Amino acid sequence: MKRRNFIKATSLLISAPFLKHNRSLLTDEISSVNEENQELFDKIPQPVIPGRPDLVKMYNKCWLLGSKNTEHGTPQNGFVKWYIDAAFDNRIFQWDTCFCLDWAKYSQGVLPNIQSLDNFYRKQHPDGAIGGVIHKSDGTDNKPQTSPSYTHNNLFSWAEYEYYKVTGDSSRFSRVIPVLDKYDDWVTKNRTHPNGHYWWSGFGSGMDNSPRSKATKSYPPYGWVDYDANEALAAYYLIKMADVAGNNGIIRKYRKRFNHIKHLVNKDMWSSKDSFYWDIDKDGSFMKVKTIASFWPMWGRITDDNQLNLLIDHLNDTRSFNRSHRIPSDAADQKSYVPTGGYWRGSVWAPTNHMVVKGLETHGKYQLARDIVQNHLNNISAIFSGTNTVWENYAPEFDKPGQPAKNDFVGWSALGPITQLIEIYIGLHLDVPGNKIRWNLLTTEKVGIKNLKFGDQYIGLVAEARKHVGDPIHINSKLSKEITLELFDGSRNFKRKIRPGSQTLVLGKKS
Repeated sequence: MKRRNFIKATSLLISAPFLKHNRSLLTDEISSVNEENQELFDKIPQPVIPGRPDLVKMYNKCWLLGSKNTEHGTPQNGFVKWYIDAAFDNRIFQWDTCFCLDWAKYSQGVLPNIQSLDNFYRKQHPDGAIGGVIHKSDGTDNKPQTSPSYTHNNLFSWAEYEYYKVTGDSSRFSRVIPVLDKYDDWVTKNRTHPNGHYWWSGFGSGMDNSPRSKATKSYPPYGWVDYDANEALAAYYLIKMADVAGNNGIIRKYRKRFNHIKHLVNKDMWSSKDSFYWDIDKDGSFMKVKTIASFWPMWGRITDDNQLNLLIDHLNDTRSFNRSHRIPSDAADQKSYVPTGGYWRGSVWAPTNHMVVKGLETHGKYQLARDIVQNHLNNISAIFSGTNTVWENYAPEFDKPGQPAKNDFVGWSALGPITQLIEIYIGLHLDVPGNKIRWNLLTTEKVGIKNLKFGDQYIGLVAEARKHVGDPIHINSKLSKEITLELFDGSRNFKRKIRPGSQTLVLGKKS
């Protein structure tokens, strides 16, 4: 079923009763899953959250669905042998795949990974164009290059760099950088207006039926804040890739492009009166439709400190984006808002939630990022307990899937139960090339992880429960090689070398 048809469809699954599972069965159910899929669960990281067995169960189920939903290339489509799939239909999607790879990067060899992007790179046209949606049957583009929905969110360089940080493998960079450079040049040449701003359509942005645009039309708006910020993000990570690869020409080129986009967005799209970024019309006036798209500049490194804090005010405003389930795609104070979801007229979506919390982390707003993730995980866990699955999107006002929404959506909906659980709820960020781990430990409950691949070793790090935030932090570690730990507990920063072997490290000892 195509996405536009799916928007119009009635979801029979949503009308089914939500049967609440007995929480006492969680441990037994997880054990039975482990027995049936021993190889999978032997290889993936094991979160340690004894107080939240519901999150561990959902984490495990997402890995099972992710494994089930992988695909194999064929001679007809010319795709790679095995790849991560969006789990939507008979096509591969650019931004879906990139977001999927942000949880698949933790698969530690048991599932396909970064090679999934090669399906798009292999289909690059001689002029540099890469279709945002490609048919699985024969590897052809879903739309012609003239279509306003031909391009999708340019997250390739971010996905490549995230994989590098978690694995330490930069071997792809020398091959991939020219592909991404050529693609970015095509986008800049073919998807910018004379005013320098980028354009696509509702389908192109991924926000299909959002009230800010028409799904199939490139105008209005004339300048799209998410596309601009997305291209700034692409430039930022391409610079980081080029820095690792020693490609100074690319560094210079994309620093210039990044600065140009940043200047344009802040000059033309920021409203001091509204303290918000807006899409713009042909005459440069603001198109004031308040959606989650306006938070892309945070992740794109476009905002200054003042703009960041004003955007955070919007995120925390209970009249607009701080709803029962954070963060709705359409602000609640908009006439177009649909409390049950309405696809991109209110639903809570994994990719845009991830965009916001990663933007917050980029600017050091770790506690708010965790608050949003905790809210999201609590909500989807409540729905999981009655349906035993994760969904394409969620209702912002009810403990229900969005209306409409596909089930078993792993797919990008594993971002919360896997990536955000590891990186934001637990708080671990790997830097294998730098031989260090950043831990934003913003909870007093017992949390940690075991069987986590770090370079050529598997490690365990578990912080014991504390009664109070300021209490000493006891960390049990198990390593075969020394690493550096940088830990932030919300107010204190610690930096320690952790020696090989099993030991307990105590931080913040009271005198």
